[in-house]
Amino acid sequence: MKNKFTTFINGNVAKEDVLEQLAFAGHAHFTAMQMRDYAVKGFEFHITRLLQASQKLFSMELKEGDVIEQLQAAIREAPKDSSILITVFSSDGEFTQKSKDAELNIMIKTSAAHNGPTGPMRLKSFEYQRPLADTKHVGEIAKTYFMREAHNAGFDDAIFVHNNRVLEGSIWNLVGWDGEGLVWPKGPKLHGTMMQIIEAMAQQAGIKQSCVDISLSEIEQLDGLALLNSWTPCVPIAELDGIKLKLNHDFYTLLRTLYDNAVVTRLTDLNFR
Repeated sequence: MKNKFTTFINGNVAKEDVLEQLAFAGHAHFTAMQMRDYAVKGFEFHITRLLQASQKLFSMELKEGDVIEQLQAAIREAPKDSSILITVFSSDGEFTQKSKDAELNIMIKTSAAHNGPTGPMRLKSFEYQRPLADTKHVGEIAKTYFMREAHNAGFDDAIFVHNNRVLEGSIWNLVGWDGEGLVWPKGPKLHGTMMQIIEAMAQQAGIKQSCVDISLSEIEQLDGLALLNSWTPCVPIAELDGIKLKLNHDFYTLLRTLYDNAVVTRLTDLNFR
């Protein structure tokens, strides 16, 4: 193990001229994960995301074995605790019709491990719905734009609301507690990998879950609200649009416990044959 962070494309260290071509590329999809001791939780959700998005964006099959083989090559160069970003893009690039010679390329970047913010956070809502919301794709300027608009207004981050339905955060899913179980906002949003982990573990534990249309005023009535993404299963939310929300430490502990109990996949043990 060389214990350094590197970017690979198709199993080889990325060259400067190739990276230059990708600097402004916006037609690609990706997944982001946290590796601890060369292991990842919810790895199957990351793989499924990459395979499905490749079909949706490119109408092409991404081979799971290729992803695993290249991922193992990348982590051999990285510290055992790292952030991993896997991006899939076409050799066609952007603004072109599909070519019969197009190929899917896999870019894997490792960087410092990240645990996310601890919170509690203060959120500002914006009227917005992400395009292709169920796909984790690149080139989404609005997420950073609204995050910064929220910060300029004195808040920590943004959440998106459309037709009076709360959908998701800038780079987050939302989950609430109604006194009886988990409440997930219904509507177009990314079905995040951390969300899928918590859903699966809650089902296993027999915890009630519901996915419902929920308005801003209804959000304020919940017995706790949290953000979650691949960094962390729980960032408590203390305020929304200047209105104080209930802080529920038992709820936050539950989310963290569900995540702690999730099974890990040791990446070095995977078979890509």
